[in-house]
Amino acid sequence: MTTAVNAAQNPDLVNSMVSEAIASTEKKQGPVTIVPPSETVVTLPGGYVNSAGDVITEVEVRELNGKDEEAIARSTSMGKALLTILSRGTVKIGDVKATEDMLNGLLSGDRDAIMLGIYRATFGPTTTINGVCPGCNTFKEVDVNIDDDIKVRPLVDESLRRFTVDCKVGEVVVTLPTGHVQKELINNSEKSVSELTTILLENCVLTINGAPVINKLQVQNLGINDRKMIAEAITENNIGPLFDDIKVQCPDCESEVTVPINLGNLFRF
Repeated sequence: MTTAVNAAQNPDLVNSMVSEAIASTEKKQGPVTIVPPSETVVTLPGGYVNSAGDVITEVEVRELNGKDEEAIARSTSMGKALLTILSRGTVKIGDVKATEDMLNGLLSGDRDAIMLGIYRATFGPTTTINGVCPGCNTFKEVDVNIDDDIKVRPLVDESLRRFTVDCKVGEVVVTLPTGHVQKELINNSEKSVSELTTILLENCVLTINGAPVINKLQVQNLGINDRKMIAEAITENNIGPLFDDIKVQCPDCESEVTVPINLGNLFRF
């Protein structure tokens, strides 16, 4: 038999019954754990320069999913896989939907920073990598925090997007590499180191003693030592994550484990 309770005649009893029902439900369901969303905003160390000349430093990325994984798996090389990850995982540059042209116009260091952001959104900030422990004299798996352990070189001044290298041939004006250069290097990865250096210099050297560089013959005619100096200057001035070997304390002894870090051993598909 069901007894109806008139809320107007007995409000205290109704309130008590409602409270008991809520408490009973909470006991059955248990506490609710709210998982915060992954960080999806990347601050660029350089910044995207739009058509109005504004420098945009915020990029939105997203977590990679199964469709992305299938597309990545179809890539014919690690370099092309990384290009696929960048293209699919970047959502917006500022408030504008990211396009291939926009991504190609980014400095290569900004693109690398976005890749770390995509990794963080997909897998979290920590990864496990093998390194050699001198104390244990063996390989050890250690945890690397991409936010804390990978240092980032920012562009401290907009004027440093281009710089001058004093060479034997004279004054050479150079610009930092962009996505266009990065893609061309990846698409020609089967070439020799010397040929890849020519591709880098052809795209990054603006002028040689005031004369604009309009074809690769001009950088091919540079002396070997000048070419080396310019390539090293580009590396030294380049912005973004510094993919050097890092030191992480061994979990089993007090020694420091040397860990090689790069995008290839982060994204292990």
